[in-house]
Amino acid sequence: MSGALVADFGIGPESWLILSLISCVTIFFKFSRFWSVRNLDLFLLFILAPGLMQLVGRGEHPPWGPFVWLFIGSTCWLVRCLLDLGLTRRPLLEPNLSAAGLACLSVGILGLIIAEAVSLPAGEEASRNPADPRSSRAADPAPAPPGSIGQDATVNRVLRQTPLPSPLVGKPAAMVLLRVLACLAQLGLAAGLLAVGWRHFERPISGLAVASCYLLVPYTRIALVDTGQLLPSALIVAAVVAYRWPAVSGALIGLAAGWMPACLGLIPLWAGFYRGRGIGRFLITALTCIIVCGLLAYVFTDLAVWARALRARSLDEVGLLPGTESPTSGSFWTGIDPVYRLPVQIAYLAFVLVVAVWPAEKNLGELISLSAALLVASQFWYLEAGGTLVLLYLPMILLMMFRPNLTTKRPRLRPRAERVQRGAFVSGG
Repeated sequence: MSGALVADFGIGPESWLILSLISCVTIFFKFSRFWSVRNLDLFLLFILAPGLMQLVGRGEHPPWGPFVWLFIGSTCWLVRCLLDLGLTRRPLLEPNLSAAGLACLSVGILGLIIAEAVSLPAGEEASRNPADPRSSRAADPAPAPPGSIGQDATVNRVLRQTPLPSPLVGKPAAMVLLRVLACLAQLGLAAGLLAVGWRHFERPISGLAVASCYLLVPYTRIALVDTGQLLPSALIVAAVVAYRWPAVSGALIGLAAGWMPACLGLIPLWAGFYRGRGIGRFLITALTCIIVCGLLAYVFTDLAVWARALRARSLDEVGLLPGTESPTSGSFWTGIDPVYRLPVQIAYLAFVLVVAVWPAEKNLGELISLSAALLVASQFWYLEAGGTLVLLYLPMILLMMFRPNLTTKRPRLRPRAERVQRGAFVSGG
């Protein structure tokens, strides 16, 4: 990660990782409850960092070992998400920093992230982000030495590169729109996480803690302008904020799935969440958004090109189209016959069907945990750079970590059904 702004401060990628770890431990580690699940979660957050850092800047032929590391780390998080369903006791664990301090920290780091997203040299977002579709085809730039504060090296390196990535040559407006969309998604994620803590956790400091942790972890900088991950993550968090309105949530989840097909598994899960409480409204809006996105991409090819330039992922890249070949670089599945990926997809589909019907009546806490589990599980069959889409599920992981007991948070009944249920309860009493 050799972006202009932070590198000029003398903070290399290894230093940023260590500072992030120390900051998270200092703010969120519960020293009075050493063996709490929260403390384990904090260290699990950084289990994926070594694998991702080994892939940064590796170009067309990244080593196979980091992907194995990422799959092992993803397995740990998948198990943790499933175990969360049985953690009914949720003790109140306050952060070690006051609400004012967390707000100051969040605003400061968010401003730094937005400034770096605006000033990042063209083409460098691919070289620093292994999940970027163009990272395996980007030239391997000579990284700046860790801790370097010289500006000449950065300027000279940028001048040697193409002004824009090859798919965007002649389309400077696409690059500007990409950066604007990334900044809006980062702002939306921070605001959405704060809103979930404020409205549904009923503790504003919990929302500040989630937003601060999201901004501190190194994955936010690695995928700084990857709107393929940022936009669906922001839409899913917004759906959690608006979970009481099935039609709104359906539109948001449908848009997320249309932009990132790895989110398709969320639709059966959320439909099961709304079963008997607005499932029709949710499915109508979700499926309508997906169909509209598909038709627009099919009918208007120029629109599809612009969507790809803005980092939207396609079905063939994800590996959901029949006859899709294994990638030649940048993936765990490189050189592996596609038939070996089919059992993983079948297992994922079975997992989606199971969580759609179990638990039968889900609360908001279970919805958050299972949504995170499905997004993590999608990394095992994701064709291109599977395992590296950490920012896709990171916000849901953090909401799961910091959430209180949410057993009473369920979708609202429609007024007529609520009156019928209330009348049955009165007559039965």
